[in-house]
Amino acid sequence: MRFKSVVTIVTIFIIAGALISFYFLSPSLMVGSNDQSPTLNYGRDNASSGSDNAITRENALTGTTSWKIPPGSEATTQIQGYVSATSVKPGKSLTFYISTQVAQTSYRIDIFRLGWYSGLGGRLMTSVPNLSGQAQGYYDSVGSHLVNCTTCTLAKDSGLVETHWKPSYTLHIPKDWTTGIYLAKFTDANGKQSYAPFDVLGSTTSPYIAVTPDTTYAAYNDWGGSSLYDADDAFLGTAVAKRAVKVSMDKPYDIENGASQVLVFIVQTVRWMEQHNYDVSYASDIDMQTNPHLLDKHKAYISLGHDEYWTKSMRTTIENARNKGIGLAFMGANAIYWQMRFEPDSAGGANRTIVSYKVQTANQDLARDPMYGKDNSVVTSMWRDPVVGRPENAVVGVLFSNLTHDQNGFPWRVAPQAASLPLLKGTNLQPNQDYGCGVVGYEWDRAHLDPNGTPDNPSYSSTTPKNLHIISASPTVSSETKQTDVSNSSYYIAPSGALVFATGSIYWETTLDNYRAHVDPKCGDKSTAVPEMQSLMANVMAALIVKHNPNSF
Repeated sequence: MRFKSVVTIVTIFIIAGALISFYFLSPSLMVGSNDQSPTLNYGRDNASSGSDNAITRENALTGTTSWKIPPGSEATTQIQGYVSATSVKPGKSLTFYISTQVAQTSYRIDIFRLGWYSGLGGRLMTSVPNLSGQAQGYYDSVGSHLVNCTTCTLAKDSGLVETHWKPSYTLHIPKDWTTGIYLAKFTDANGKQSYAPFDVLGSTTSPYIAVTPDTTYAAYNDWGGSSLYDADDAFLGTAVAKRAVKVSMDKPYDIENGASQVLVFIVQTVRWMEQHNYDVSYASDIDMQTNPHLLDKHKAYISLGHDEYWTKSMRTTIENARNKGIGLAFMGANAIYWQMRFEPDSAGGANRTIVSYKVQTANQDLARDPMYGKDNSVVTSMWRDPVVGRPENAVVGVLFSNLTHDQNGFPWRVAPQAASLPLLKGTNLQPNQDYGCGVVGYEWDRAHLDPNGTPDNPSYSSTTPKNLHIISASPTVSSETKQTDVSNSSYYIAPSGALVFATGSIYWETTLDNYRAHVDPKCGDKSTAVPEMQSLMANVMAALIVKHNPNSF
């Protein structure tokens, strides 16, 4: 055999041996009884920078800031509207219901997709000018009056308000529109503007699916004078309880110029994910209600914003996903707090009326919910209440604890024992150090390790997952009780190997991006993104889409 041939053969064996050794010994590939977790490539741009996906291609297009409503142009009573559905597939249609204060006044609709777009935050998708306004009534939130809405129905027994407006415009969604969160901006002849949000659905197999909490939007929406939090006696009459038990999605949002919570709690996560090219699809929580297999082909589910109101079916969908190994991230706080149900609206439309009697065992008022005694598993109480007995921390890992309205929030503080946690690798987060300004609040969660009740009520159930890891322990003070408290960010590994991460704070998402709908005056120029927490989120995103050993991650 020639020397050259011998060298060639030996070289081949050396290379083959090296490859075999790498396969079996490399930490990123080793799988054994002690650790099922691949070593993750942690870093802010780790998972998908440079990847060619729909989000990357979309954000390479020309953006604009014209999605914003200029100061002084916010409509109060001049133009208000809503959309026929919370989400839509490309190729399908949405109907807009719009009312102008003055009949036949000219107005326009501009449709924007929210994203990164080199920091501009949105892209104009289409414009519909020269529409003729219909005066169908409006809600004056300053005076708490519903004005000239002859078609509106007001149910004094439940507080339900429905508009029954005539359709104003039907939009056909082009098949090439990218999945995302969209804002329809309505502008009347005098330049007064308001919004209506909706989602465009995307790939059923993208690694990540981010879900908007539309049921919670509706629960807090007091357009017309009632929500699941209060009711206006001025027009509903004294027969109505202060708190409505039914709310309709067939009405505009009376929060943030019609955008509801999108621009306050959610858009920062959207901008950050799209800046870093994550392959994500968007959907509404109502899609989880209508499609129990919505999450099956994704690797990770991301709960955006304030995700408080859940049906039994929605919760089953998320638990099944986790049990199949799909990672979960809860980006806000107070998630899965109240159980609710859907009823058809008065026109027969499904999933447009939200029902939540908010009964509690401690208040001895369970019989107010007609399902009590018939099927207690759907009684609209707190999930932690004994009548339901499925506390939220069994899924989320932490429980809602308290809130503040005195200020926007508190700094986020790394827990002393968190230094060695793999999610903190490469973040430069230091134990016992505060980060950000006003990012813990206005509601927060905490870990409850005692299975015999929670601090606010010993009769409530608490089911903390095994191996719950505490990332942060942020000191807080409740404006309700004036007592000191603590907020915890946390994670655990489910038996399936799925990572479940929870921020434990509604304002936590503001750490990911500089955009603020409202700047906390107590923070000033400190109200910005926090690079160390952005790095933590990148680690979370990487860890969500792989399976881990529950005992060693």
